[in-house]
Amino acid sequence: MDTQKIPEDMQDVRDRVALMAGRGFTVSEEDVIKEALKLGFQSIVDEKMDGNYYTVRWDESFHDLQVLGIDNELVGSATPKDDGPDFIKQFEINATNTWFTLDKEALAIIGR
Repeated sequence: MDTQKIPEDMQDVRDRVALMAGRGFTVSEEDVIKEALKLGFQSIVDEKMDGNYYTVRWDESFHDLQVLGIDNELVGSATPKDDGPDFIKQFEINATNTWFTLDKEALAIIGR
């Protein structure tokens, strides 16, 4: 398994957890999903901006994925729908739809 590849679905997540366990690191599926969503959203934002101009991070509660500008100002946030599950749960249910949602969120935030 390529450890540089961002896990795209739950099978990739389970594979990463097993790989990390085999290397002596204890990580949960949720830990891997959180990192995958952050890195994946960063990749989407970078692609839309034709470069790495913004930084993506989770908010304190792992609810919103925040997009920060060059001087660390908040440019916008990808926020799950109020009446729906958080991004982590969405990924567990249907990773493909979660990536589509994040793509739309990135478009709305940066306007490209």
